[in-house]
Amino acid sequence: MKIFLVAMLLVGCISQASANTEVDIADRLYFGGGLGSNDLHGMDASGFQFFAGYPLKAKLGTGDLAIEAGYMDSGSFERTFNFSGIGAITSSTDATGLWGTMVGSWNVANNTSLIVRAGLDVGDDDGLMFGAGLGYALSKKLEIRGEYVVRDNIDSLQFNLVFR
Repeated sequence: MKIFLVAMLLVGCISQASANTEVDIADRLYFGGGLGSNDLHGMDASGFQFFAGYPLKAKLGTGDLAIEAGYMDSGSFERTFNFSGIGAITSSTDATGLWGTMVGSWNVANNTSLIVRAGLDVGDDDGLMFGAGLGYALSKKLEIRGEYVVRDNIDSLQFNLVFR
């Protein structure tokens, strides 16, 4: 059901954008990806994510609104348990999956923007996800982002490159 909701949100936003024949979707679509330091109940893992986004015509006051959809791989979380007489047993888990969010951004200084996001993760850590961070435009076509993203179980400190 959650995958259906994310898909419907994406279709609705892209339909709204494509209804305006003056706008070419491919010209506005952007892509990004990067690395994340992830925490799952005290266990740490390094993972990656990649995503695509589309800026919407809607505004949030002086800010811009976009929709993003992506894939996240948390990396492997490992925990070792030591048992007297038996030795050590290591347990590992990871989380992967698709997500979709609405993203708001506001310029706060030259080339620097505040970013907030809210949406759904429909993968292994399914449920609501929220995040906030900063973006810095290196050029009109390239931005770096640092964000803290909270899901139901996994919290991530992410560093991404965005190509417009």
